[in-house]
Amino acid sequence: MPILKIVDYVEFYRYLAVSSDIHALSGRGDEVQATEFANSRILEELQLEPEDTLLDIGCGDGCLLRMAAGRVAKRIGIVPSVEEQLKLQRALPDVTFRMGVAQTLPLDSESVSKIACNSVLLLLASQEAAVAALKEIARVARPDARVLLGEIPAQDELASFGMYRGNSVAGLLWNSFKRKGLSSGFELVKTVVAAMTGRHTLVLNSSHTFHAPPDKFVTMAGRCGLRAVSHYKYERLDRSGNVVESPFRYNYIFVR
Repeated sequence: MPILKIVDYVEFYRYLAVSSDIHALSGRGDEVQATEFANSRILEELQLEPEDTLLDIGCGDGCLLRMAAGRVAKRIGIVPSVEEQLKLQRALPDVTFRMGVAQTLPLDSESVSKIACNSVLLLLASQEAAVAALKEIARVARPDARVLLGEIPAQDELASFGMYRGNSVAGLLWNSFKRKGLSSGFELVKTVVAAMTGRHTLVLNSSHTFHAPPDKFVTMAGRCGLRAVSHYKYERLDRSGNVVESPFRYNYIFVR
């Protein structure tokens, strides 16, 4: 399928699972160092203890769970497709992987003590979906469980970056020419031609994303049973290995 039209992120990650490179599941391309950097920061914030059950919701390539080996009693990863589950289970047989989404977690109530949910809530299509996910996170968390919810945009970053979110090749090309100029536009034309002739896969992603400013997000989480500890600007590694601050995204620490 040279031109792939995607309407939600479950479809997108199912597509990524086709790759022979398990790191594609991180959603960060080939930036393995950047993924490990983000997860090392998360593990520091979670303050792991040997008796903990660690849950990673939307665990990507399993990097965080792999890095937590030997530091907790049990590790559980949640992924939205069976393709991802099978791929990860083969790669990390000592970790439990379950298929599910943040809004309906396949876990018992009060069953985990540390929770990471990074770069996941922003992929939900509405505030209602985000609230459902927050309620589920609070449900499966034990009393006093520590929770990191990461990379929550404070505003619509897709609009700020001028990213196309439709399902039309013509619309994609028009957006590229209008926002990036002739050179980038003609490069995209070459990509489209390659896709139409079966030499490349062009992904048209029309899914929406969730965003909320910190005060609103803290209030939302509080109403769902999560008490805010802190929040701060998300930092990442760029391709040169420099630590840069996100213009829009925040990380949040909560306790149940």
